[in-house]
Amino acid sequence: MNIKYFISYLGLVPFIFLIIDGYFLGMLDISFITSLSIMMACIIFTFIGAYNWDFENDNPILEIYGFIPSLLSMILLILDIFRFNQVVLIYLLIAFLLLQLIIDSYRTLKFTFPVKYFIKLRLPVTSILCLSLWLISNL
Repeated sequence: MNIKYFISYLGLVPFIFLIIDGYFLGMLDISFITSLSIMMACIIFTFIGAYNWDFENDNPILEIYGFIPSLLSMILLILDIFRFNQVVLIYLLIAFLLLQLIIDSYRTLKFTFPVKYFIKLRLPVTSILCLSLWLISNL
């Protein structure tokens, strides 16, 4: 198995532990769980966007498309610091992740995005991440 796939799926493990704690163990404060989830999901969202950067070809549209998740993540993190409603922030993150998934699926169909990467990694990881965030938002 490719190490990139392993590391990507490994990034979902903390969400599983937070869900288990939030629903069954109750050792962590719910606000901490949601804040940590927002932070970790923003990191993943940023990495997904950075995948679109192509340093060999100068494509300003792809560069901007790759930068937008970083910008949105920064805004969401700042809103979380200022105690904006965490459930709303999680729903926004889910919406942004799904929108990016839809755009990437369109790019996959147009053969500008790797099909193997999309099917084996992008689709399942984003789906599991969105489901995890939804479960955390309902704690």
